[in-house]
Amino acid sequence: MSGDYHIDDEIQDKQYDARLMRRLLEYLRPFKRPMALATFLLLAATALGTLVPYFNMIAIDRYIQNPARSELGRRVDAAPGAFASQLDTDAHRLTVLMGVMAGLIVLETLMRYAQMMFVTYVGQRTMQDMRLKIFAHLQDMSLRFLDRNPVGRLLTRVTGDVENIQQTIVAGLVQAIGEVVSIVFIFAMMLWLNWRLTLVALSVLPGIVVVSMVFRRYARASYLEIQRRIARLNAFTQENISGMRIVQAFGHEDRAFERYDRLNAEHRDEWVRQVAYFSYYFPAVDFLGALSIALVVLCGGRQILDGQLTAAGPASIGMLYAYMQWTERMFAPIRSLADKYNLLQAAMASSERIFKLLDTVPDIVNAPAPIECTKLRGEVELRGVSFAYEDERWVLKDVSLSIAPGERVAVVGHTGAGKTTLASLLSRFHDVQRGAVLIDGIDVREYEMTSLRTKIGVVLQDVYLFSGSVEFNIRMGDETMSDEHVRRCAEYVNAAGFIERLPGNYGYDVGERGCNLSSGQRQLLAFARTLAFDPQILVLDEATSSIDTETEALIQDATAKLMEGRTCIVIAHRLSTVQHADRIAVMHKGEIRETGTHQELLAQRGLYHTLYELQYRPQSPGAAALG
Repeated sequence: MSGDYHIDDEIQDKQYDARLMRRLLEYLRPFKRPMALATFLLLAATALGTLVPYFNMIAIDRYIQNPARSELGRRVDAAPGAFASQLDTDAHRLTVLMGVMAGLIVLETLMRYAQMMFVTYVGQRTMQDMRLKIFAHLQDMSLRFLDRNPVGRLLTRVTGDVENIQQTIVAGLVQAIGEVVSIVFIFAMMLWLNWRLTLVALSVLPGIVVVSMVFRRYARASYLEIQRRIARLNAFTQENISGMRIVQAFGHEDRAFERYDRLNAEHRDEWVRQVAYFSYYFPAVDFLGALSIALVVLCGGRQILDGQLTAAGPASIGMLYAYMQWTERMFAPIRSLADKYNLLQAAMASSERIFKLLDTVPDIVNAPAPIECTKLRGEVELRGVSFAYEDERWVLKDVSLSIAPGERVAVVGHTGAGKTTLASLLSRFHDVQRGAVLIDGIDVREYEMTSLRTKIGVVLQDVYLFSGSVEFNIRMGDETMSDEHVRRCAEYVNAAGFIERLPGNYGYDVGERGCNLSSGQRQLLAFARTLAFDPQILVLDEATSSIDTETEALIQDATAKLMEGRTCIVIAHRLSTVQHADRIAVMHKGEIRETGTHQELLAQRGLYHTLYELQYRPQSPGAAALG
């Protein structure tokens, strides 16, 4: 494991980071060709767009205000036919030029459309690849990691953070390139035609730089504060919806609403503040852009009146019009680049969080040459096992226990004695710090994890079902499992009766976490699911403690059937469910204090006898208080 196992959700003041950018660009490597084509199309479209003002200049100076035609009109000795001929020629050439311009505009539109489609394709594929990588990485993480990081926080990594990166690094990167190139193209054209007017047009640039720097400073602080406030708002919302039963039970609705209203108002106020910053910035840039155009008109008009020459000839009205268009086009990408600053910052912050998650090394991994687990005899041994979730706060202390193949061993004890932890170590949901857990004489850390876990069936007290059909929850998406096998397993554990009464039978949607089924029905469905994968070792963790009375007999029968021919570890509080076990292990404060049959342990009059007395003796006020 590397670093802290807690993934922080705090928004960092992250600007540009070359290291992060290089890692992000690695996701674009498989799409180099479409990205290169998209960039080429954008550059070509930008170049065509830059030429439009130049063609407007030609149209005005050569054909609309043609000096040759004007001279013919002023000459007294000129034939009227020559003037008319020149007029027809100018009109024809102007029509041709406008047709060329229209063609260029259509071509530019098609190029931008194609470029956008390529960028969208690459962006969606990149986002898909990144999400798949994060999801696969989460599947490799241990329960320890998942317990320390709220589901909402991890979900944000897969959705919101990936979306931020896609919008900025893929679409934003190509657009930024196009905008920079557009500025360069326009500057080159302006400089070639009239360097004096170019300097005049750029004279307001220092003002734009100052305004942009001030805007960036305040906008960054406001953006970070918005992200912090939305994170607090989401966390409070998720917590209250999840705990709504407690909120309502204690009449806490009004206080919860007041706090939510306060958090929501703080988020709203910060958004208004950021909008205010943009409302200052954009008009300031627009004012400077308009000032630049006014200065171009003033200085260009004086050049025309003074008859000054330029590199391309005398200053003209067409040139002045072109410079007005170029100036306006140059300020648009400058404004857009400044607007993308927040997007870049969001992408950097999101990538920092995503890579922190991806760089978190799973603490439960396969051995260098893992042993494939094919068929187990079912022999289980805990040899001097000690385990702690945190530092050296030992949950298990030097626990040793041997279970023969096919033996049924019950593990009982007070809450917090370490019973469930013992079962988790068997499936390698956690690894021991001291000692070893062996199956068929081999340390579980030597087995290939997936193959090992499929040979160990686990039925928990809180049955988890996935949204979808009954059939899907039995086969767990395994399409190689036949429908007949699914139905046989359901019949064997007494689940077929209620399934066939459901609308749609095996196609019935159980709802989120099985909310459309009763607790007993969910338990029977869990038995069918476990049986369908035919495990050699079975762990029942409080699997019969939350059933309803109506289906208790069915579940007890199903439990007995499920345990046939398998090594079974039964974890229970209710001693009535474990009295017929081959052996009972009594745990207390992380240690196994007693072992034996039900009658043997009662005869010892130790911890087991005390537990039995607490559960079965007549309830006096004192006993009731202990219960």
